[in-house]
Amino acid sequence: MKLVVAIGKVVVLATWMWGLLSFIVPTTIPEPEIGRMVFLGLLAVHAAEAFIFAKPLSSEDGGRVGGHVGKLLLFGYLHVMGVRYG
Repeated sequence: MKLVVAIGKVVVLATWMWGLLSFIVPTTIPEPEIGRMVFLGLLAVHAAEAFIFAKPLSSEDGGRVGGHVGKLLLFGYLHVMGVRYG
């Protein structure tokens, strides 16, 4: 499970970078329009996941809610899987 989560996090980071660079330097990115939509979609979905999962994860795993919110905004449900399943 750890390998799946690690690979998933790399894919999510690459997707974030593609979306972010689609806003910053669109002439150097393939399909910047799609990249922008993906970026906004990731932002919306991960914000919803942060709202749903931050407090329960804090009570399960300990730690601060803010730390979980940041990781949820970046990695989404992959952070939940990493905490719950190792």
